[in-house]
Amino acid sequence: MSAEAVGIESVGFYVPRYFVDMRRLAAARGADPDKYVHGLGQHKMCVAPPDEDVVTMGASAAHLALRDVDESEIDSVFFATESGVDQSKAAAIYVHRLLGLPSACKTVEFKQACASSTVALLAARALVASGMDRKVLVVAADVARYELGSPGEPTQGAGAVALVVSRPPRIMSLEEGHGA
Repeated sequence: MSAEAVGIESVGFYVPRYFVDMRRLAAARGADPDKYVHGLGQHKMCVAPPDEDVVTMGASAAHLALRDVDESEIDSVFFATESGVDQSKAAAIYVHRLLGLPSACKTVEFKQACASSTVALLAARALVASGMDRKVLVVAADVARYELGSPGEPTQGAGAVALVVSRPPRIMSLEEGHGA
């Protein structure tokens, strides 16, 4: 990787400790377990307890991503989610406060299912590449809930990932072009 490369410096993941076994869910719904385990590619579906939400999961993932990062170099926090926590503040503000990041750090929430995390990552890459930001913390977290017995039920779950985007990256570079 060249000194000019921009990409991912560190990663953190978090999932709640509670889960539903997908084979048991399939049996309860009268479905073939292979449809969930092999068709969806998952053995367990994480379930957030009442005391966890996108903020706490996102902060937990971010805490892991920031283990070996100089937090004073984080210029922005981008939080991507479709799950809201209240009607007045972006989740990024809460994560910023929980992590004790610098007060000059900008916070932005991206809101729209899976696309928001991709857009947040691309925006972070662009800011770092432009020299406007040294490092950007990108957090994606969601709690997806669908009606019991609905076709979406086996696809729901909860979890978070956090990425530090920097120049130069330690893990992988993010090229300028991307596929949709």
